[in-house]
Amino acid sequence: MNILRKIRLSGEYGTALYAVSGVVTLAAAALVVGSPSSISLCVLLKSLSVPVILYLFHSFRKEGTIYFYINLGISRNEFFLMPIVVESVAFVLIMIITWNIGYAIR
Repeated sequence: MNILRKIRLSGEYGTALYAVSGVVTLAAAALVVGSPSSISLCVLLKSLSVPVILYLFHSFRKEGTIYFYINLGISRNEFFLMPIVVESVAFVLIMIITWNIGYAIR
């Protein structure tokens, strides 16, 4: 199974995780557009929110769903870490873009 297939599977089971992480990312992006010097605060906010979101995702999931995705060829570590890695890469890209927009506006 290639990485794109695994990312697509993570999108299927981690929709709520992506949505909550996306809200945190969009809030941080809005803050960075308004004040580009606050990017370090946003990175700190994101790094503190990831364990909380992952804990909630782990505690509220249905017990049978993990075995369904393991049977599709994704490991238990990939099941929990793939959404975090994909969202972290998206967070970094959005922070770079909004940081540049924030400085262009000023």
